[in-house]
Amino acid sequence: MCGGAPHYRFVALGRMATSDFPLPIPNPRVAFRQLDDGGVLLSTADEVYFGVSAVGARIWSLLPPVTRTFDELCAVLAGEYADVSIERIRRDARAFLDELVAAGLARYPSAADEAGIRDESSLER
Repeated sequence: MCGGAPHYRFVALGRMATSDFPLPIPNPRVAFRQLDDGGVLLSTADEVYFGVSAVGARIWSLLPPVTRTFDELCAVLAGEYADVSIERIRRDARAFLDELVAAGLARYPSAADEAGIRDESSLER
């Protein structure tokens, strides 16, 4: 769903062992702009734009603190896209999250994040 980006394999396979896991945290060096047909993410660190579909923009808008876990995110999406199976929602959302993380637009929370301690330096690439 990221414009022109290849699909990436999930890096942190340990987080995928269960169906629910904490969502990635948006990189504070990324700016988002909602458009009529999706959105644009700008990595200010790399000065690279990423185009996302309407669903990708919705997923971005649901990242923490709006929702905290993958199951919460998928439940919201299932309520908004009732004509799409939950299996498809989960598969597509997981692939999109993988792309965000692989591109450095977001990262999975560390134990310090989950304890409420935020280390912005860990987001730098």
